[in-house]
Amino acid sequence: MNLRQRRFVDEYLIDLDGKHAAIRVGYAASDAKNRACRFLKTPAIANAIRAAMAERSRRTGITPERVLEELARIAFLDWRLLAEWGPDDVAVTESSTLSADAAAAVARVSTDDGWEDRVAVATHDKRRALDTLSRILGLSVGAPKPASRA
Repeated sequence: MNLRQRRFVDEYLIDLDGKHAAIRVGYAASDAKNRACRFLKTPAIANAIRAAMAERSRRTGITPERVLEELARIAFLDWRLLAEWGPDDVAVTESSTLSADAAAAVARVSTDDGWEDRVAVATHDKRRALDTLSRILGLSVGAPKPASRA
């Protein structure tokens, strides 16, 4: 690989955006998308990107399995772990008693100054996590396809 191709690999690893990586390396915006496509199909460049991503994964401890586990924590949260509710009252679970899985699904906890004793708990987007997991795992979710007639 030449110097510009090595720089493309480094730039690509920033945001995994080939077009913008090519622009940052110095290619014209009008040609950047085509250049990135060619680069990403070049075996030496593709191998360098794979090796750098594997090294990053090793260094950070972020693996595909860990990402799947974190998405699963969000996707499969049982709200009963965060609060108890009934016809007359709602009680939010103390954070110190939450499991790591339940705590990971919490996006935000806030109080509303306009309401006495009001606490709002928001979780990360469950549907988005489920959609992402489905896409990663190649699952087909949605309405079944109608049977074809022979």
